[in-house]
Amino acid sequence: MSEAEIIMQCQRSNKDAQRILFEMHFDRFMLISMRYAKDKNQAKDILNFAYGRMLNQLIDFQKSEKSFEDWSRDQFIEHSIAFLKSKKNEYYVTTTVRVTETKPNNDLFNTLLDEDNYDDVDGPELLKAIQHLPPSFRATYNMCMIDGFDYKKASNYLEVSEDTARFNLEKANYHLHQNIQQFQKGYK
Repeated sequence: MSEAEIIMQCQRSNKDAQRILFEMHFDRFMLISMRYAKDKNQAKDILNFAYGRMLNQLIDFQKSEKSFEDWSRDQFIEHSIAFLKSKKNEYYVTTTVRVTETKPNNDLFNTLLDEDNYDDVDGPELLKAIQHLPPSFRATYNMCMIDGFDYKKASNYLEVSEDTARFNLEKANYHLHQNIQQFQKGYK
């Protein structure tokens, strides 16, 4: 059965097709979930939440001009953010800061990022460092640095101002740098 046929069966609530689609894309979906989660258990929760929501919105895929891979990636990111927002006691701790003015010439955080491009950091160590970021910093970092969103798109998903998204990314870069240094020294 082709992927298009499997998707059509999923739209008809065929449980076997839903399982097959899940298994076909599990690695990709789990990787997205792991990047947005604080640990593996939360990643599993995000995976289940996002997959269920994505299945409910499969009808929208027909209207999309994107490939299933691109459409489902966007869906997983959107639903990962929604899951994090549902955990208000974790997520909103660091998103309540509103930045009204940015100072691009006095940017400690981007200076640190420019000095360190993380090429020498292995994947699991980088993932662990990302997972140790506060939730809003982690979400902003993933959206802007890994998923390629601009500040405007990230701020819309996160329901914050563009300046707050920019600030959160700067802080995420700074904390990521600190986390990697601590992991390399054997801390955490």
